[in-house]
Amino acid sequence: MTNTTNMQVDSINVRMYRGGTGDFFALLFKTGDAVTFKMVIDCGCINGGKDTFKPLVNDLAELTGGEVDLLVVTHEHADHINGFERAASVFQEKEIKFKQVWFAWTESTEDSDANDYRKMNAKTKLALNNSIQRFTKLQAKGYFEKLFEDDRHSSLMMESTKLFLNGLEGIKQLNEGMPLALDGNGLPTMEDFLRKHKIIDEETNVEFLDPGELIDNLPGAEGIRFFVLGPPKAAGSLNLEERDGENFEKREKPSTRDFALTDALAPDGATVPPFESEHEWTNEDDKAPKGEMTLRASYGDKDNHWRRIDHDWLFSAGGLALRYERSINNTSLVLAIQFADSERVLLFPGDAELGNWLSWQDPVNTWSIKKDNSTKTVKADYLLENTVFYKVGHHLSQNGTAKAQGLEKMKSRDFSAMATLDFKKINTGWLNTMPNDMLGAELIRKTKGKLFFVGDRKKIVPNIRTERVSVSKSHLKTLEKVNEKFDGKVFIEVEVKG
Repeated sequence: MTNTTNMQVDSINVRMYRGGTGDFFALLFKTGDAVTFKMVIDCGCINGGKDTFKPLVNDLAELTGGEVDLLVVTHEHADHINGFERAASVFQEKEIKFKQVWFAWTESTEDSDANDYRKMNAKTKLALNNSIQRFTKLQAKGYFEKLFEDDRHSSLMMESTKLFLNGLEGIKQLNEGMPLALDGNGLPTMEDFLRKHKIIDEETNVEFLDPGELIDNLPGAEGIRFFVLGPPKAAGSLNLEERDGENFEKREKPSTRDFALTDALAPDGATVPPFESEHEWTNEDDKAPKGEMTLRASYGDKDNHWRRIDHDWLFSAGGLALRYERSINNTSLVLAIQFADSERVLLFPGDAELGNWLSWQDPVNTWSIKKDNSTKTVKADYLLENTVFYKVGHHLSQNGTAKAQGLEKMKSRDFSAMATLDFKKINTGWLNTMPNDMLGAELIRKTKGKLFFVGDRKKIVPNIRTERVSVSKSHLKTLEKVNEKFDGKVFIEVEVKG
């Protein structure tokens, strides 16, 4: 690293790697032409394998010389961390060394709330996996064909059931970034995960960050402030996905929880009956099929199987899965990176959903900064108003960017954004929300076309230009121009000047 003692960082190059739908960023902090600090945020892609990540990690090694000052891991979803596992051998071959790693407070084993939260998530994840296994077995046995055979909408009911199971599988796949346990011992953390795959070692400095923290003047990053906005401490905020008036409206068409279930689906595969005992048949009644629990005649008898609801309660897994997914997204470590002199901000929210965004307004999130030889207290609105670069949350979905408490407050005239959405690698179910046309159109307007896509813009942009939004032709022309120079490259890069 070039010696630039007491010199201020005056630009940051943001490199977005093109692996697919998922986050993988490299940031170079520069003083003049000298790189003084190197940072990586996440390394993941849904449906990505070693071949996906290899050229990206190779480029990272060349870019950084194999030495990274800071690694930030936002949250545990596969599209943010599976590259560390899938390309572990490439990281090791290239001898990439991370000096420091930041996690959210939710990953600390010394935080009792974090430990409780991970236990709840482990229980939920087991229940979700078990519900999928049960659905799959019922489907293989022809249970649903029998159940719906007398229904006049039989084919539609069967197709809906298949789509429901596919949706559960998609959420399960998203959560396969982290195993339920490492080597069978205890509840894993992302620190355990990275150590297992030799991404970090005993020399790596590990820190867990709380909302309201401010880190500044790191060696090599003098003149830069890191504000920690999330994740929130309140459980209610972690579970809040969206609210009327605070999110962009959902798509009209797709692009081309009930926690009692966690107790009913025990890890050992034994079902805890979801109904009170007076409503159950028993094998002693000589009415229930052997080895199965069913219900009394008030709910349905053996001759009228269409009235039986023995397994219908399993459909509660849909609500369970959605609540689990949104709570994990809301654990995203959110950073606002600021040039101290100009106060310009780069915002990296991970996949934060509404509960995380709204929590930035909590009283705990106030920071004291020095400006012009005086000290002033600032809040989240100050950071949003000074945001000049935005890593679009949750791959352009409507619940990944707050409206009133988010994008509407970003008013800089020099504004650019990057979106990690790629139709080549995406779960089919995500096409219902990604891209959100109203969010996409507003970002194109605010950036005046300086919106960068990790995926093929020629497929994404037509899904933004729907009947309910309007997009300027001049902005689309700019969008095409700024994106096309990266065609054929494994990354897109912008320079944010201080």
